[in-house]
Amino acid sequence: MLQQINFYNLLPKKSGFQLSRQWVLSIYSVFVLLLIFIYGVELRQKQHLLPQYTLLHNQMSVLQQQLLSLTQQYPVSDAIILKNTVHELQQKLLSKSKMLNLLTSKINFSAYLLGFAAVNVQGIWLTEIVFNNAEQKIDLKGFALQSELIEKLLDQLSKETAFSTVKFEVQNITENPRPPSFEISARAEVTA
Repeated sequence: MLQQINFYNLLPKKSGFQLSRQWVLSIYSVFVLLLIFIYGVELRQKQHLLPQYTLLHNQMSVLQQQLLSLTQQYPVSDAIILKNTVHELQQKLLSKSKMLNLLTSKINFSAYLLGFAAVNVQGIWLTEIVFNNAEQKIDLKGFALQSELIEKLLDQLSKETAFSTVKFEVQNITENPRPPSFEISARAEVTA
């Protein structure tokens, strides 16, 4: 004997609310109305932003034309060439700045030369006087019959009025060759 068992009968049956056709149509209608409302809001925002977009687009096209004009007027070939050009221009500017400082300097080198002429120490002779305006520096080289005469020269130079803003310092004294040679360096303080 064959017996048939229906397992679907064993499953619990749902009891509750059944969606009717009218409910489904209402939900779909609300959904469609919500989509239409969202589309309308987006369309309004698009119309509000359209003039701003047009203005920005026009500005961008003007800037692109200006950029094209500038690149045609000043072509850029390579970053290394640009760096080298900038370096060359900086060197020229530095050179012209030094020249301007030399021409507008408050230091009167002719007064220094008169000061050197006024100082007279027997047994010392100067072989080189270098005025470096960029560093506000005076370098002296020369020879002395005796080393003690170098101190006497420094003493007389410090007493001279032309050197009132200058401090002299001995850089090097070489006594091997006879007569002894010396190097003196001085920095001038510029007063306004």
